[in-house]
Amino acid sequence: MTGSDWYNLRMARYQKIYFMGIKGVGMATLAVISKQAGFLVSGSDVEEKFITDKILDEAGIDVRIGFKKENPEDFFNSSPKDECLFIATAAHEGFNNEEVVWAKDNGIKIISHGEAVGLFMDGDVFDRKFEGISIAGAHGKTTIAGMIASCLTKLGSDPSFTVGTSEIFPTGPAGHFGSGKYFIAEADEYFSEPNFDKRPKFLYQKPKYLIINNIDFDHPDVYPNLESVVTAYREFIENVSQDGLLIVNGDDEKIKKLIANSQQLKAIKYGTDAGNEFVIKNFREEGLSSRFEVLRNGTSLGNFELSIPGYHNAKNSLAVIALLCELGISINEIQKVLPEFKGAKRRLEKIGETGEGVLIFDDYAHHPEEIRKSIEALKSAYPDKKITLVFQAHTYSRTKALFKDFVGSFGGVFELIILPTFASARDAATHTVSEDEDFVESIRLIQPRVVLIKDLPSVVEYIQKNVQGPDRVVVTMGAGDVYKVAEQLTN
Repeated sequence: MTGSDWYNLRMARYQKIYFMGIKGVGMATLAVISKQAGFLVSGSDVEEKFITDKILDEAGIDVRIGFKKENPEDFFNSSPKDECLFIATAAHEGFNNEEVVWAKDNGIKIISHGEAVGLFMDGDVFDRKFEGISIAGAHGKTTIAGMIASCLTKLGSDPSFTVGTSEIFPTGPAGHFGSGKYFIAEADEYFSEPNFDKRPKFLYQKPKYLIINNIDFDHPDVYPNLESVVTAYREFIENVSQDGLLIVNGDDEKIKKLIANSQQLKAIKYGTDAGNEFVIKNFREEGLSSRFEVLRNGTSLGNFELSIPGYHNAKNSLAVIALLCELGISINEIQKVLPEFKGAKRRLEKIGETGEGVLIFDDYAHHPEEIRKSIEALKSAYPDKKITLVFQAHTYSRTKALFKDFVGSFGGVFELIILPTFASARDAATHTVSEDEDFVESIRLIQPRVVLIKDLPSVVEYIQKNVQGPDRVVVTMGAGDVYKVAEQLTN
């Protein structure tokens, strides 16, 4: 997109917005924002149930099942073209989707999800001007973004936000159009569109505040190596406004090298090392909550509480505390609002309990580092319980690229159930069940209690027969549809 194209897009005054792939967490939250902002909104997706169905239904948004050119044709009808905007997901063939092709042929403006987040953060499409807050990193984006949205909402700032899940507890839908000056957005490093725009999504965001929680190798279908990931983050830092602020994990060596080359921007570091400005100390977990002390430049700010488990989440909260301090929020106010954040959908979410007393959790973790951290948090919260982990790998390309890391990431669980890999349409080659069998056999060398089960109903049946009693915990884990096992176990 050229500079003049972007200017015209910003200055356009749209009336109708259509979302192809509206059930995706990123798309659904933008749809909710659009509806709350007063636009006429519609969209399409597959019939399959998604976690976003609830928030789309509650917002009164028309969701059309299936992809066909008649959907946008009917929605836009005879509206002037300059009043119509079409936002397309990278999934479902991206810009090659039948609906997108129709929009292009009929002169409707088409943008990707990544472009849309940047457009919304800019604010001109709403006749507003926001101060953007972007949260980037391989892990922890959703939790940090949700925590910021929760805290600023509780503090009365009424921020706008798009967070990569369906719900923030107890705030509500993970998309909101507020009256305040802040726009909070997850910053996704994945590509914008698979065929025509392979720029990382986050490069469309131009925030005032940028949090980088960590940099790790992921998305091997997009990035050939870690250095290419680092390069993308380097470009993103250049998007931060000159009066802006970097808030970064100072324990991450890759991030430290990046900010050393970005000395024109003010940077605040957080972490465990004493050299950071914000440092976590004296962490202790109390069930599904935690308490810890925070030092700033060696001086204690006092004790803080979280209503979610895990040392990694307590460390994540340092980014939030640093940001809120920079926004002028007092320590007492921060201490009051942090515990009111109860987590986000599919982030170590307690789903319920079976009739036999088994606790059921669900988690989105799909990278080895995320898996390890979630297991550590559960084991710390329930040291006397046996954990059954149901894992569904997400994409063969990721599993192959990080195979050794995956195999060693399940330590500490009593029993491991592996589902066939949730294959993305992005997986280029044809794969067979033998690859899942090889995965299980490699894990068995380290974790003997592992079994491959072919489908979700069979997993539910297995757990109902073999996992019983109040000394047991089941956690479903992965970025696919494994969460449906947790739902069925508690229904």
